[in-house]
Amino acid sequence: MRLGIRGKLITIFIFIKVIPLILLAWLAMNEVNKLGISVSSQSAQMANDTKHIVGQIGGLATENSIIALDEKSRESIERLTTDTARDVASFLYERDEDILTAAHLPTTAENYRNFLAPRKHPTIYPAPWQLSPDGTSWLPPPEHDHSLPVSARNPDNEKDFHYRPPEAQGITVEKPLYLEMTFIDLTGREKVKVTTTDLLPKTLGDVSSRENTWCRAETYFSELKKLKPGEIYVSEVIGPYLPSPLIGPYTQKRCEEMGIPFEPEKAAYAGKENPVGKRFQGLIRWATPVVKAGRIIGYVTLALDHTHIMEFTDHVVPTEERYSPISDASSGNYAFMWDFKGRNISHPRDYFIVGYDPATGEEAVPWLSSEIYDMWQKSGLTFGEFQKTAPVFLEQRLAKKPAAALTKAGMVGLDGRFLNFAPQCTGWHTLTQYGGSGSFVIFWSNLWKLTTAATIPYYTGMYKNSPRGFGYVTIGANVDEFHHAATQTASEIAAIENNFEGKLLAKNAANQKFMTNALEDTAKKLSLSTLFMILVVILIAIWMASSLTGKITTMIQGIKRFQDGNYEHRLETRSSDEMGQLARAFNNMSDVIQESLSQTRIARHKAEESDRAKSLFLANMSHEIRTPLNAIMGLTDLLLTSDADPTQKKYLNAVKTSSDRLLSVISDILDFSKIEAGKLELIAIPFNLHETLNSVLQILTLKAQGKNLVLQRTISSTVPPMLIGDPNRLVQIIINLVTNGIKFTNVGSVTIHVNREKMTEDGKVMLKFSVIDTGIGISPENQKLIFRAFSQVDPSHIRRFGGTGLGLSISSELATLMGGSIGVSSTPGKGSTFWFTACFGLSGNNSVHDEPENGQLTALLGYNKDALRNIRVLLAEDEMISSMMAKDMLERKGMIVATVENGEQAVAAFSAGTFDIILMDVQMPQIDGFEAAMRIRAQERGKGTHIPIIALTAHAMKDYRNKCLESGMDDYITKPIQLNELYLAIEKLVDRKEVNSGKDLTAQ
Repeated sequence: MRLGIRGKLITIFIFIKVIPLILLAWLAMNEVNKLGISVSSQSAQMANDTKHIVGQIGGLATENSIIALDEKSRESIERLTTDTARDVASFLYERDEDILTAAHLPTTAENYRNFLAPRKHPTIYPAPWQLSPDGTSWLPPPEHDHSLPVSARNPDNEKDFHYRPPEAQGITVEKPLYLEMTFIDLTGREKVKVTTTDLLPKTLGDVSSRENTWCRAETYFSELKKLKPGEIYVSEVIGPYLPSPLIGPYTQKRCEEMGIPFEPEKAAYAGKENPVGKRFQGLIRWATPVVKAGRIIGYVTLALDHTHIMEFTDHVVPTEERYSPISDASSGNYAFMWDFKGRNISHPRDYFIVGYDPATGEEAVPWLSSEIYDMWQKSGLTFGEFQKTAPVFLEQRLAKKPAAALTKAGMVGLDGRFLNFAPQCTGWHTLTQYGGSGSFVIFWSNLWKLTTAATIPYYTGMYKNSPRGFGYVTIGANVDEFHHAATQTASEIAAIENNFEGKLLAKNAANQKFMTNALEDTAKKLSLSTLFMILVVILIAIWMASSLTGKITTMIQGIKRFQDGNYEHRLETRSSDEMGQLARAFNNMSDVIQESLSQTRIARHKAEESDRAKSLFLANMSHEIRTPLNAIMGLTDLLLTSDADPTQKKYLNAVKTSSDRLLSVISDILDFSKIEAGKLELIAIPFNLHETLNSVLQILTLKAQGKNLVLQRTISSTVPPMLIGDPNRLVQIIINLVTNGIKFTNVGSVTIHVNREKMTEDGKVMLKFSVIDTGIGISPENQKLIFRAFSQVDPSHIRRFGGTGLGLSISSELATLMGGSIGVSSTPGKGSTFWFTACFGLSGNNSVHDEPENGQLTALLGYNKDALRNIRVLLAEDEMISSMMAKDMLERKGMIVATVENGEQAVAAFSAGTFDIILMDVQMPQIDGFEAAMRIRAQERGKGTHIPIIALTAHAMKDYRNKCLESGMDDYITKPIQLNELYLAIEKLVDRKEVNSGKDLTAQ
């Protein structure tokens, strides 16, 4: 901001008087502040040092406690895992004893029933759970606390006396150990069968065929034939797989969020997450030969209910709770079991237990990682065949993902060999590779978990050669719960630390307040004295500056009023000094400026009036010239197709040539006028380049054939076929260049070539279009002139070839608007190459075009003579000659034409008759074509129909085209009407399936 004289004077006084006062006050305040900051800093440092020492002590105590608790918990959980695995092994060995005992029993049903009857084992079930009223969770049954407080009776026992009430037992049911006991003869037929369940059939069958076994999956008979007396066969876990559409809590709210029906009873049991689901029903079969008189006469089998195996892990909770009647996987604290191959056979969530498909007897597809799933899909094999050669434990990582298709289908059985997104599977398998047990920590399900693994030391039958025995037990525990006591102590230490820190901060705050009060008192005294001196100096400065700058201020205000538009305002000139002379000079300048502004406004108004008159004149002239020209050109075309004698055709051809030249002149002048006014705009629509170039060849083929020239086009394979841009203006440039090529070429050819120049930074493609002729050529000195408006290489060319000299100038402007440029290279007597570049957007499928790159189109104008036959046309045209001519044109193509003279009649004819298309003149009496089109569209809205309407108008301005389309018309054709253009437009819009075959409309 610039300072005026007044401001400068005040500033000088301030520099001389005020600044020294401020510097003195600042110096005093600075020294006092240094003292306060030093005291505050030392106090804060003391508090921070104390806080740091207390924090170190608390952190060290917490860290050591956590290490000790973690070590103790790890040992405890590893022991629990090992003990559980040993219990399972002992239980399995007891089954060995049972099968050997059974082999010595007489093979009768009564003996088998007596054998099974006492062999039962307790199974624990939870009391019924219910879904919460809001559908967000499952709730346990209400519990009654019958326990009484227990305290030490003897003072010597009071130290850390701890009592815990009995754990919740749930509902204990004595279930039979075995589902069935059978005797099988040497051919595989069951001779005796005793069952304790409805799961297995009670009828005798042939188990040599797996279709007659549980889940159609047992193949034990072929193994039995290999046994010697006293040897035992033990099967894998066999049972139907139970899928689930949800992993985790199966609640009504989650089902609504995922858009699936709430049917928990149809999904697999999952403890607290789905207490009403279906339970896994599996079995493990034991078998041994039955020997009589030293000879094997058959085999006895026992089918162990797999539920008793799951009981060993379903209720173990490695936390303070220790035991739960219902399994709970959501907390991360639970136990589960795997077979010696790494397949899950016991889990709190039953849908994680691998099983078989009862329909096929094949192993149900387990939960695969995405890459294993893709390998399986590509193999084309069944999963049973694929897993024989599939890679196992393939670089298991947390970063990998499960196969989404299997997750969605609810197929989530855990086969650790293929769970490559669960690296703990590799850890368990590594820990148990030589037998034994161990543990490690892994981040899983958003928790740091200690996970253990202990081998089940059972080595009978198929398990005798496995270092893992029957399999292994694993237990997972949330590590945060191990050191809960330590973290709680850490919280208490932190609270003490914060309390101590608070006291230090309060003491420090009191000292700070004292220093602040002292500083404020000193600052007030210094500030008041300094402010008083400053005020005195400023008042003196203002008084002196005001007396010197009053006249300048008045003059500035007057100038500002003039700047704000008050051009009548003048400055007062009371004095004859320099200020008075300056005021008179300003007044003289204001007079001159006011006069100039007045003349400028008048000139601008005249220019605007002239521009409007020019635009109106061009529009009217276009209409007035095109209307009679339409009749001349149309009637000429009609006469040329009649049986005129050669002389008449010669004259008619001369008339047609002159009409075409006149139409070209009018179009060039209109385009040049738009360019001069800066009103020429481009559109951006998708179009097919091949179809666009074919349309150019359609238009110009006959003209080339008339001179025995070859007209062809070549397109590079790198040129994308689908573009976004203005196809009409592109065609205009190409037609201008090709027309010139045909005009100035007598022998040879005219070729259009297109190739890709480059891709632009904004993702567009720049194409280069070249028009190559073998004509007369252009001299180097004249090549610089041809793109100027109204210029011709040789004035005699106007007489020989016609033209306005605007075509190349317009083409140059259009190429610039399309982001490119234009140029020419030529050799006199050998031909010329006119080229231009343009940028286009990309649209649709732009794969490599399959059409031939080169092509001649010599018969593109040859329509099917019956293509337009029997099309019913309503022609609305008020001018009699134009109506007669258009009707004749259409009827010569076999169309059925009804004519009306105004828009009112057009609407009435549409309502009363049945037409395939309407040709609508725009300017008509009563109501014009725009209003008629809008009324027709309004009638169609209630019927759900749409009749094509093509506008016919002598106006060629852009706003008329937009107005036609906005009123509901489908296409726009300018007069003079080109026959081929009209026929193509009708054929494009009319659906041939709806054309009446010859109905006479004139009677309607």
